[in-house]
Amino acid sequence: MGDVLKHEYSEQFDNERKHRVEVSFYKYGSARDNFASGRVDALATAELCIDAFKHDHNLEHIVDAANYLMFRYKYPLDGDFFKPTDSSGSVGTVGTPINME
Repeated sequence: MGDVLKHEYSEQFDNERKHRVEVSFYKYGSARDNFASGRVDALATAELCIDAFKHDHNLEHIVDAANYLMFRYKYPLDGDFFKPTDSSGSVGTVGTPINME
């Protein structure tokens, strides 16, 4: 792993996500069946997880939110698309990144 990723990325986060995907398969059924059809709203459910985190600060909710966002990416709905953007297309940040001072 590169030096940047060694310090800027969390393999543990990915491991937590993967574990929860496996457990959820048996609890809720196939992600493809639930999300590709729109049966479960991945984006709205991710927002519920973020709201829960804001209330109790349990990082598990952040992991769950990331999975729901990943499912929306993996099973896009009509009208969803991926288009890389440059800085002019970025939503920006809340706060000032150190390199922007």
